[in-house]
Formats: sequence, C-alpha cells, structure tokens
Amino acid sequence: MKNRIENSSWLEGEEQSPRLFKTEGKLHFDQAMREGDRLASLSFNMSDYERLVYTEQIATQGCNYLTMGLIVRGNDLDEINYKVAFYNENLTCLDIYVQNVAPEIETHFKRICVTYPIPTDTAFIRVGWEFKGLITGMSCFHPFVYLQ
Repeated sequence: MKNRIENSSWLEGEEQSPRLFKTEGKLHFDQAMREGDRLASLSFNMSDYERLVYTEQIATQGCNYLTMGLIVRGNDLDEINYKVAFYNENLTCLDIYVQNVAPEIETHFKRICVTYPIPTDTAFIRVGWEFKGLITGMSCFHPFVYLQ
C-alpha cells in the first residue's frame, strides 16, 4: 500500500512546520532523524493544546477503509487524538471520527494506528492529530494514511 501523505518524512520545510503540515507552533521539528524521517517532539508542563494538520485533501473514491497513524513514543500523556473528517464532492462534511490513542503509547517507539470505515458518498478526507492536556514528553515521526 502507498502512504497517501506527501512529505511524510518531514524533510521539506517551511518556516517552523514541514511543507504540507500546519501546527499551533508548540510541536518542535527536531534535527534528529530516525529511519530516514525527521522527528518531532512535544512537552507540556501543564494542560495545553497542540495539533498537527495535514493540509492536503486525500481522495477516497473506490475505497472502503482508511488506516491512519504515527510512529510515536511518550510518557504521561493525557490525550492524543487521531482525527479524520469526511467530505462529499460538494465540500459538505459528512462525519468526523476522533479516537484517543494515548493509552496505547509506550516509552519506546511504536506504530500506533486506527482504522475507520469510509462513509458512503465520501469524496475526500482531511486528517490531523490533536495533543491535549499534560504531556510530559512525546516524540513522533512518519505520519501515514493508507486507503483500502
């Protein structure tokens, strides 16, 4: 399967964020690399909010499921949500799915993903990740979306 996210290695940059990604500015894109991908890190010492949004639409015609995720590690994480919005051809939002994966994250790097059914009449999706609450330490890399 092909990763539908372009620049998933975060090697092409624009100011603070990699090309095709948007954040609130708290997520730090490190110079450190892992498996050919640039790492990002985040730490909140009190309840806070950050998001990582892929700015491009991903077409879904002919697909029934999507799997999205990150390779991530962390400790003392309140909430890390994987979020996908489904749109029809008229740009109407059909549904939004959100899942907190913080309980699955461990102190070593692990591929954390979720699979969602694609609602009927979906023409494209938009994906993002939300980080909420206390995050003592978190690192991630290689965002991915696979369609099937």
